[in-house]
Amino acid sequence: MKVGVRRAAAGLVSAIAFLMLGSVASVAASPGGPAPIDDFAASVPEMPGKTWLDLLRQVFPDITEAETVSIGATASAIIPLRSIGAADEGWLQCDGGIKIRNLDTRRAQLAGRRYLVVTVEIPNDCAGLLALFDETGKLVDAVNVKGDQHVSFSGEYVRPLGTGGAVVIASNWHDNSNQSYDLTMLVLARPEGFSSIGDVFALGSRTCREVVTEETTVRVVRDGAPLARIDVEVRRRIQKLAEDCETKLPHPAVALFRGSWRWNAKKAAYDARTDELARLAAWNEKHF
Repeated sequence: MKVGVRRAAAGLVSAIAFLMLGSVASVAASPGGPAPIDDFAASVPEMPGKTWLDLLRQVFPDITEAETVSIGATASAIIPLRSIGAADEGWLQCDGGIKIRNLDTRRAQLAGRRYLVVTVEIPNDCAGLLALFDETGKLVDAVNVKGDQHVSFSGEYVRPLGTGGAVVIASNWHDNSNQSYDLTMLVLARPEGFSSIGDVFALGSRTCREVVTEETTVRVVRDGAPLARIDVEVRRRIQKLAEDCETKLPHPAVALFRGSWRWNAKKAAYDARTDELARLAAWNEKHF
């Protein structure tokens, strides 16, 4: 059985489970959210005279609308992107033609102004693009969040933290014959751009006698601070199997690992309280 990655909406951000997967896009629009935009020549709502091509041209300088239905646009170059958090510049492989499709956008209210958080699907693994545009359509920041074979955005992946910021949640992941790896990235969006809050490592594995699954849940909690607290929980379940490698034995072991990030106004940054998550990451690294 192949180890895969399951994506669910609402509170569940990433879950490692055992599923049969077909081909998976590098950047996927989230289920249950607004429909992806495939007509890049369409007008941007509330931005008179602006099209999606106008916005994306600030990232892909020579972008042009594609003639095929399955591809929204093509380009031959992308502006330099800095990689943040667990992202890795070694995954920036944008040589040759770049195919761009399925633009997904979420609105964010930051410091009293409207912004757009934009992601796109790039099937040829060029980059994991996360872009921020202001209310006039001007590019504020563009970063790479790709640090593994696949990067995806799921459910309500942009969540308000308060008047001054929002958290963007991205998942980097891959799977092979008996293991899955899933890294949840927490990215802070502020009027000046993106910065990394932290990363959470989850793992799935299967042997003849044991199945390990881990689910990561992210919650935003208002606690009176200028920016909300971010709570993360990873639920690890170890299911033992009988000698036939299929029959589940009773009483699977379940463990919870919790952590949080709290806003520090003096430092204007988030402080991590993630000892349990660090122990889990060390366990996962040992077993990966």
